[in-house]
Amino acid sequence: MKIKILVLFLTIGCMATAQKGKFSGVLSYPILIGDNFVNTNYKGNIDLGAQYRFVTSEFLNLGISVNVGFYAFENENFTVQPDINGRFVHPRLFGELHVGRLRVQLGGGYGFTSFRTENAIGPGEVEKVRDNSDGVNINGAISVDIVQGLFAMAQYDYIKIKTFGSLADTDFNRNIGLVKLGFGYRF
Repeated sequence: MKIKILVLFLTIGCMATAQKGKFSGVLSYPILIGDNFVNTNYKGNIDLGAQYRFVTSEFLNLGISVNVGFYAFENENFTVQPDINGRFVHPRLFGELHVGRLRVQLGGGYGFTSFRTENAIGPGEVEKVRDNSDGVNINGAISVDIVQGLFAMAQYDYIKIKTFGSLADTDFNRNIGLVKLGFGYRF
């Protein structure tokens, strides 16, 4: 519930104060990378991002952003446990250097993860299971303007989550790497 309120607050705040060129939205395809439990078991579906630049200058901008990514674990090997849905929410502060059509961003924040499933416990009975965690998020991105307002973007996220549920306290379960490729529009 905290995640939904945070995303709603950031989205409304960004939209209410958006001016030409200060607000942007991004639609990306997330690719999980690295040696970790998420890359081993999940695939990315979609990632949505919003950015607001509260300080702008000729070459440097500072702002806030939030990304929400959706992931799925399609469990084909087991008949007892169904699919698992994952959601990552990453609010952050960022700095952006822009020269001509090229923009480079570096950012940091605190991310939240949520994994949900329904386990069969008997005929017609299911148990809803939800595991949540959070941790530091570091982000780097590069974008290239295609035409006025429209841009292509590639970004990398490193997330160091706290462990949860039955996961062992190992680097394999704590360190997550994501590459996101997509398009966006600056308003």
